[in-house]
Amino acid sequence: MKHRIEFPYAVALVMCALGSGCSTSPAGGSAPGSSPAPASGATGQWVSVAKADAQEAFVDPGSITIAGNMVEARAKQNFANPQPAAKKDKTYLSSQSTYRIDCSGRKVAYKDIQAFAAADLQGDVVQKATFYEKNLQWMDAPQSTVFGKLLDYACEHAPASMPAQPPG
Repeated sequence: MKHRIEFPYAVALVMCALGSGCSTSPAGGSAPGSSPAPASGATGQWVSVAKADAQEAFVDPGSITIAGNMVEARAKQNFANPQPAAKKDKTYLSSQSTYRIDCSGRKVAYKDIQAFAAADLQGDVVQKATFYEKNLQWMDAPQSTVFGKLLDYACEHAPASMPAQPPG
């Protein structure tokens, strides 16, 4: 039986690093409350939502949808330094993920993730995983973290039919 999650320990390490250890500042030095400028990406328009010394995170505004009482959004991260992949002697400099987002509970979970050898989702895919509804791993998204900035942007830009209140 082939498992869809091929690198659970690597994903757990990335989730921990992204979710709890990275404080952020507005990308590009934007003033508080202003919208960051969009940056073009391989799959659409990417908006920079969080920038830290080790990484920059972007959200594709066109990917933000409602999934039940949650928000779903696609994001990419570019890393300043190569990140270790699950495969021996492989590293990656960018990743693309689909997140399930609980706006009112300030939690995020990976639906899927792909890691690329080069920045901006270029180069070979060095690892990937898909997570199913019943085994999503929910993580806290404090405001001063990359996950927190991703959550804030997605919840603030969710379609009007969003049942949960965006963070305020």
